[in-house]
Amino acid sequence: MSTLVEEMASIIAARDYPGGYRWLRLAAAEAARAAQPGQYLEFAGRRWPLLRADPAQGWLDCLGRSDAAPAQGAALTLRGPLGSPFQLERASPRALLLGKVDGLASLLFLADRLRRQPTRIKTLLLLETGGELPFHPQPSRIIVPDLPSWVIAALPLCEDWGIASRLASPGGEAGCYNGPLTELARLWLDTLQGTADVTVYACGDAELLGQTRRLAERYRLAWQGATAV
Repeated sequence: MSTLVEEMASIIAARDYPGGYRWLRLAAAEAARAAQPGQYLEFAGRRWPLLRADPAQGWLDCLGRSDAAPAQGAALTLRGPLGSPFQLERASPRALLLGKVDGLASLLFLADRLRRQPTRIKTLLLLETGGELPFHPQPSRIIVPDLPSWVIAALPLCEDWGIASRLASPGGEAGCYNGPLTELARLWLDTLQGTADVTVYACGDAELLGQTRRLAERYRLAWQGATAV
């Protein structure tokens, strides 16, 4: 279980992204040591989903939407990490990560931690688009066997990390699966020889978490969920 802290922090880097998103890097040593995927911080009058943390260097990254985000160099008081984190000690050899854009930061934090586990975990991250994204999708260089060949849109950061990812778009955006997220997940699960070694992780609203629970029950999968902020 992570530890809740309240400490003074400073914004050491900041960048704006499409869709009104803002990335912040904070120097906050105590919070960095405590932070886990699926959690968030409170500062500047709102909740900020955690994107990454480096306990050794004492910094954390957040990615969220805000019209009045702190500027680089600002000093502030933060509280956190808050929220129930994903339990990585329960990780299995394969991980299926599901979310919409509001859960993106938490899922990327989780994917980063999974790729650093001592035992290799094969990860697939599926994200459903909706509204403007904070990144520009790119054609994936990583093959996901048995998915339609035209489903190639991927997250650039996952590509850099060597993690497979794909996008689902009910609106039919180019390169994305033309349908809901859980439908794409079922399509992938149906191609597997067995699913006993798959754990599903989801981050989103109550509707998505309910859909994920039903998906896990259908395939008899272990799963964990976190509420997006």
